[in-house]
Amino acid sequence: MKKNLGIVFGAKSAEHEVSVVTMFQAYKLLDKSKYNLFLIYIDKNNKVFLCPKLRATSYKKFIKKTLKLDMRIDFVNGGFVKRNVFKKYQRLDAVLLTMHGSFGEDGKLQGVFDFLNIPYTGTDVLGSVVGMDKVLMKPILKDLFSQTLNYVWFYGSEFKKNENVWLSKIKNSLKFPLFVKPANAGSSVGISRVDKQSKLRSAIDYALNFDRKVLVEEALDGAVDINCAVIGGRKTKVSVCEQPLSGSTFLSFDEKYLKGSKKEGMASLSRIMPAPIPAKISESMQDMARRLFDYLGGWGMVRIDFLYQPKTKVFYLNEINTIPGSLSYYLWEASGLNGKKLIDRMVDLAIERHRKLGKLKLFFKSKILD
Repeated sequence: MKKNLGIVFGAKSAEHEVSVVTMFQAYKLLDKSKYNLFLIYIDKNNKVFLCPKLRATSYKKFIKKTLKLDMRIDFVNGGFVKRNVFKKYQRLDAVLLTMHGSFGEDGKLQGVFDFLNIPYTGTDVLGSVVGMDKVLMKPILKDLFSQTLNYVWFYGSEFKKNENVWLSKIKNSLKFPLFVKPANAGSSVGISRVDKQSKLRSAIDYALNFDRKVLVEEALDGAVDINCAVIGGRKTKVSVCEQPLSGSTFLSFDEKYLKGSKKEGMASLSRIMPAPIPAKISESMQDMARRLFDYLGGWGMVRIDFLYQPKTKVFYLNEINTIPGSLSYYLWEASGLNGKKLIDRMVDLAIERHRKLGKLKLFFKSKILD
């Protein structure tokens, strides 16, 4: 029997368009003989729409058509209802999240689906919240691996009250060059590399456009990006490592999504796979990826990014992406898991977790109200 699968994308996020690209890729990859598909678009005001059938068309035209048809829906217990005269109910066996950034990857939507009894792919609320927040992740990385690049963080309100104090603290405690990042943003949105003090304030102001909390950390000189992915529940599998290729000092949004084919997102990025690093370092990175995944109560599929300095062979775990661009299908294809099987596995894991949680006793009889 076919599963009723919702594919949810969009939302009020700086990575809204990236999410649209990932949805199209997921739709192309999945085995349509196994699912009754419901494409669900969340616009930039977080209004929810049921999409028409997806045919060969441009991303922009598809979204325009969806908004024109105006088939508004509301998520309810176990599925969704159409906002029309008949209020038709549609049960969902699971939803495949192809969201990136705020209101999709940061735990908010995961909380909605937990509340409404709808299985969803990817990490749970807590894992999503912590995975999205670069500041919250720092002490975890320090605790797990006894290493992290030196950093300073602050809220925008604190910085504006005492700008000179914070600028002085950064100057005295960190060494240039630095990276200035919004704490809760992905796809390199809002990130700046700062080589001297005179550029620091403008970089902080830029980051504050995307989040109220900012992370400033030392750069690892001459570092390259190395990524791998993890999938599973109680048993996990780690993909091969890749080295995305960059023509600048860091992998920017433009390089990730605009340099190659816009229709392919992260998949179009130039890369070396397997990454040209010593086998022992690759194995260490894969082990660290698995340990972080397990520590966060990982369930589903994530991508984990490292910074590697070829000259010294020093490396740091940089961040976790709980819903990676293009669902990292290219990493899994190189690891023997094709796109169809990847999505099947993600959906099966979502349903399995939901069943396990359903067996928990979340209440007990008492006489408090007697």
